[in-house]
Amino acid sequence: MLGGAVLGGFELCRAVRFDAFRDSLNGVFYPALVEPTGHDGILQQSLLSATSLTHLTLGFVRFGTETRLDPGALGAYHVNVALSGSVESHCGQQHVIARPGMAAVFTPQEHTFLARWGADAGQLCIKINRRSLESELETMIGRPISSWVRFALGFDLTAPAGRSWLSLVRLLLSELDSEDSLVRSSAVHREQLERLVISSLLRAQPNDFFEALHEEAPPARSRTVKRVVDAIDAAPEQPWALAAMADVAGVGGRRLQQGFREQMGMSPLAYLRTVRLERVHRDLVAGAGSVTDIAMRWGFTHLSRFADAYRERFGQAPSETLRGNRG
Repeated sequence: MLGGAVLGGFELCRAVRFDAFRDSLNGVFYPALVEPTGHDGILQQSLLSATSLTHLTLGFVRFGTETRLDPGALGAYHVNVALSGSVESHCGQQHVIARPGMAAVFTPQEHTFLARWGADAGQLCIKINRRSLESELETMIGRPISSWVRFALGFDLTAPAGRSWLSLVRLLLSELDSEDSLVRSSAVHREQLERLVISSLLRAQPNDFFEALHEEAPPARSRTVKRVVDAIDAAPEQPWALAAMADVAGVGGRRLQQGFREQMGMSPLAYLRTVRLERVHRDLVAGAGSVTDIAMRWGFTHLSRFADAYRERFGQAPSETLRGNRG
């Protein structure tokens, strides 16, 4: 295992009052209800170290007093690797005791609750940008996905796949601790290692796409499905209906839907919506107009439904994407 505290060169606070520690922690990760169930004065054993990279935020967290945390739905993927002690961890209907050898993997849209973080528990906390993980998954399986990914909560780090993933995390931490490392001197190298940590998590830990990820090769797209995919990719703003897509494919609507489900994992109209959302996201990031103008440009006419679909895919409102990139 990793052993002891990590990220020693990125210390933010230690041995401070509980409220100061809580505020620092929430500033790094998520706004959460954090309550001491032990003493809440000066926490002599508390330690928080953290750094934000391109796709990951890494932090070592030890409260030094028994604590309860309720961040709700995180909006990001997250892994807690216990280095000492134990943490009672819940995500949706799943429950696990995180301890050395057993990590916890949290999904974005399900309620996360840490009912008991032990006084002696220290965890490596890894926040994974939601879009980074989903984009990596799409590259790996060769098709877009239409929603977030649900992981199994308990992650056995003593099994071969878990040990392999942990070795990559250990390498990243080692590189971050060395001022002369490639990770510290090359953003490109660091990002490649971050993406490797993400892709290895997808392959190592059971999730909604586990079978697709372990197929020897993704199924080839039939000529009929490829025609429609190419037509949508070329002009997603057009008022596509299923009948028009079937005409492009040269088959009936029912057969086209069956082909899409088998080869793309979604219906033709779901694929259209996914492509449109990606184009909207690209233009919002570029600041290429108002939210309404951009949504209408790419074929969304019902703005409240558009906003719901955008939030579901990207984990934030379209206005937040626009504001964030303008800022």
